[in-house]
Amino acid sequence: MTVIPTTATASEQARAQAFLELGFDTMQALMLAATRNAGEHIELDDVRRLLDAGCPHDLALRIVV
Repeated sequence: MTVIPTTATASEQARAQAFLELGFDTMQALMLAATRNAGEHIELDDVRRLLDAGCPHDLALRIVV
């Protein structure tokens, strides 16, 4: 089980857990959970679509961040 740092907000912790479940490592999941684009969080479904299309995790991270 991966431990999410308690310095992350509850919302970020939940989002990070969802990204972990998609196969990202802890640092990647925390980055995705905390990153905002124009004030909006990165959408989990957008990342899932990239992965489902065969995009490697590292490339998906670079695309959305």
